[in-house]
Amino acid sequence: MSLEERLRAASSELEKKLLIVGELTRRLSAEGIQPIIVGGTAVEIYSSGDYQSHDVDLVVPQRERAVRELQVMGFEPMGRLFYHPHWEVVLEIPDVALAGDSGRVNTIEIDGYQVHCIGLEDLIIDRLNAAVHWGSREDRRWAETLLRAYRGELDMTYLRQRAQQEEVLTALEELWQVVQSDGDLPLG
Repeated sequence: MSLEERLRAASSELEKKLLIVGELTRRLSAEGIQPIIVGGTAVEIYSSGDYQSHDVDLVVPQRERAVRELQVMGFEPMGRLFYHPHWEVVLEIPDVALAGDSGRVNTIEIDGYQVHCIGLEDLIIDRLNAAVHWGSREDRRWAETLLRAYRGELDMTYLRQRAQQEEVLTALEELWQVVQSDGDLPLG
């Protein structure tokens, strides 16, 4: 089935975005290049679509190569964004290095494609950074939502280490206390 057919059959905007990133990943994988979803689309993935992102942020080590492939796929540059007029999808490559542990990247299988997404703990740190350093209440809320949803699965040692490095440990501990007061799980 072609990408076009897969996109027409997609049941959600998130699925559509994942299919497009899957195709980009397929095209770049032969060269050892692995795009990684970060930012709002990563929150959208981990929240099962409860969060809605308007664009797809990718970390791609060889940005110029990825940009060329996006253009082959029909994306048009618009400043630092890339827009596909037919698919109505916007992509951005805000960085070439992952802010976090590449060993914690999760791989998602979708319709024969592999899509890579920032690890959950690193995504929580990303949201806490925005909350603490930019004063984003929305990002604080999503950090709390992710902590609550995955509280039994998180690597709290790693999460605390990263929070200390990023100077957001106090915010993490405050949210963790709120999340723990919701249930009977022991403090990580």
